[in-house]
Amino acid sequence: MKEILNKALSQEYHGDTLGFIRTEYLNNIEKSLFIPDLIKVLIWQRRAGKSFIIRQLIHFLLTEKKVPKQDILYLNMELWYLQTIQSTTELQTLVELFLQNSTEWKKYLFIDEVQEILGREKYLNWLRADPNCEIEIIISGSNSKLLSWELATYIAGRYITFHISPFSFEEYLWITLNKNNKSSLIDYLNIGWIPELYQRNDEIFRQNFMESLKDAVILKDIGQRYKIKDLETFKKLFYFLMTNIWNLTSLNTLSKTLQTQWLHLSVATLSTYLSYLQDIFVFHWIQRYDIQWKKILQWEKKYYLNDLSFLNYSVSNFESYRWKKLENFVFTTLLQKGFHIYIWNVWNNEIDFIAEKQWNKFYIQVCYLLSDENVIQREYWNLRKIKDSFPKYVVSLDDMQLPPDDYWIKHVQARNLEKILR
Repeated sequence: MKEILNKALSQEYHGDTLGFIRTEYLNNIEKSLFIPDLIKVLIWQRRAGKSFIIRQLIHFLLTEKKVPKQDILYLNMELWYLQTIQSTTELQTLVELFLQNSTEWKKYLFIDEVQEILGREKYLNWLRADPNCEIEIIISGSNSKLLSWELATYIAGRYITFHISPFSFEEYLWITLNKNNKSSLIDYLNIGWIPELYQRNDEIFRQNFMESLKDAVILKDIGQRYKIKDLETFKKLFYFLMTNIWNLTSLNTLSKTLQTQWLHLSVATLSTYLSYLQDIFVFHWIQRYDIQWKKILQWEKKYYLNDLSFLNYSVSNFESYRWKKLENFVFTTLLQKGFHIYIWNVWNNEIDFIAEKQWNKFYIQVCYLLSDENVIQREYWNLRKIKDSFPKYVVSLDDMQLPPDDYWIKHVQARNLEKILR
């Protein structure tokens, strides 16, 4: 165990090991590091960049806060030399060795992909609450079960969550040094948003990487964790959902549609499989919102991908999905900015997104291009029916920005969406 500890403590945190510095996340997490008695949880899709942010935090502690290196223990549970740490017994032994090397500083424990350790919640809560141990605990995971009941059961009210999303469009522009224009946004939609995809400008590398990531998601994150026996059927469902999402549907309707594709899944099984895909943040669903009665309608949902990379390297035809990719981009951008998102659909009149955060609320309609007056009137019409005073936007890929209409509905170029969400 001492050998494992020494190897973990000898890691370096500089240069290429830090990746692209994601300032917005770092600033928010850094502020929380000095709030006592709270476990910090970084969570989101596999390969979204959680490990790099952990390394950036450690670099901040070492360089800015002058924390001695021996007071920071970083355990990436997917590394080969940590495979013997599979339960709290081994973890406790390792952490106790770490704590014995005491200094005047408090200790920092980072555990990446914490879901690999059985029974971690009780031990982490005990460690957090130990009055004789001044330790900051930061953990990460790629499964929402980490939050939904496992942490909530044992560490209720004693943790703070940070959702680490794949790269935003603004981050993409920083990384690639591209200009903020229509062409750059199309490239962003076609490449995807996972950090590794920007390491090499090589389509074969990207294709192979996404295949391996998809295998990891299906075989490890879902197949092994949930003990799915018929993985072939699940793979077919995964592909079907990637290429047929974005439509408002119920579970019954979706089940019947799958039967036409020779995928015979009961509504109960389908619901379970969909929950698995949501648990690992590959898909998200949003519900209908009744504006008049101010209530959420449960029976129909719309599904979106967390990252278009899964679609991009499974289907090569951009033209078939271009306007849906743009809609998915708007959804993901709202999600990254922390909005609660709903849709409105009454008598086949749909508003793509109702976005709410704290006291802010606005409506968004998405259109690929406002190509003529008929298209403009169609896209603005449903927004005009809403009589409240909250902002209303039409988002499109157009090069030119249109002036507000008579109802003060504003046109937003998709490449500038993040600016209005700040």
